[in-house]
Amino acid sequence: MLPSNSTSERESTLNHPTIGIIGCGNIGGRQAANFLAHGYSVYVYDINPDAMAQLQPLGACIVQSCAEVATYSEIIFTALPTPADVITAVLEGPQNLSQGLRSGSVYIDLTTNSPKTILRLHQAMEQLGVEMLDAPFNDCPVGAQSKGGMGLAIMASGSKVTFERVQPILELMADRVLYCGEITTGTKCKLIHNAVNAVAVQAVSEGITLGLAQGIPLEIIWDALRFGSFGQNAGDIHGLPHYWFSRRCDDSSKHPAFTVKLLHKDLRIALGMANQSNICVNHLSLTVKDYEEAEQRGWSNYATTKVRCLQEERAGVIAKGALPVISSDTQQQPQSTPTGTEDSGIKKGRFSVFAVLVLVIGSNLFQLGLQWLLRSLN
Repeated sequence: MLPSNSTSERESTLNHPTIGIIGCGNIGGRQAANFLAHGYSVYVYDINPDAMAQLQPLGACIVQSCAEVATYSEIIFTALPTPADVITAVLEGPQNLSQGLRSGSVYIDLTTNSPKTILRLHQAMEQLGVEMLDAPFNDCPVGAQSKGGMGLAIMASGSKVTFERVQPILELMADRVLYCGEITTGTKCKLIHNAVNAVAVQAVSEGITLGLAQGIPLEIIWDALRFGSFGQNAGDIHGLPHYWFSRRCDDSSKHPAFTVKLLHKDLRIALGMANQSNICVNHLSLTVKDYEEAEQRGWSNYATTKVRCLQEERAGVIAKGALPVISSDTQQQPQSTPTGTEDSGIKKGRFSVFAVLVLVIGSNLFQLGLQWLLRSLN
């Protein structure tokens, strides 16, 4: 049964707006459940009926098109896999979102999108009298499951007035809500974030396989990394014992949090952004090639850490072991007994080259962001 379109039955107030979500997958589905748990009326649409059906017992209102979501909602989110999917849902598909939007509504795209697509959407929203933010998450989709404990952040951009209007809603969705600036800035920050993460993991892969090829036990290499300067600013290295060294990422049936094909899409967009700005990002370019090869091998639906297998093949080694994570206790107490032996001869600086490599990678991508910022100010 479809909901009524009457204003009285929308049960909406200024402080408790009706929410619409298009795309009920890893991000959209979890956030729909989150809003429902907080007592919001939520209207959902997904091309996959099963995705919507999972939300119905929680109280979600199921509708039959993107346009209907817009008809019944004041704040509408899209959370879709690719820029093309967003364009279809919002502008070009049958019964698309723009056909049901009302002036004064707010449209927020959670997709890791392309800046070009965001600008196109923003222009269309302006013509409709609809406010828009681009607001991707900084974390993988599983991080969107719950607030608290995962360091989840939303990087939002667009009109500051619009941001402040919906900020209480965004704060229900993440541990931190960052206002990044004018439209597309949040998307650009997310692309840079993902690019740094992906390249850093590949840099760690090179270091691990180089050490194994030199006959150094995996446990010793890991201690050199986690107790050295790199371990103090570890980034994605925190998750490696769980997803990489345990080989958990070898099984695509585990429903990976973030797949090769999705990160490959993000990296291609980031590389295109760099090319448009004439910024040289050699490490990112090489990482994109690794992800291209991974997809060619049929690894599209594996966890992103599966890509490290390419480097293992090049080195002729396999990194497998049960290793401790880098916890806050580890960082505060570097004198703790490592998993290897103290007389192994490894000193703190031995693998500092890999920390330097990661810094170089970050520097390249920081230059990209800085260059874009300076150009936008001019």
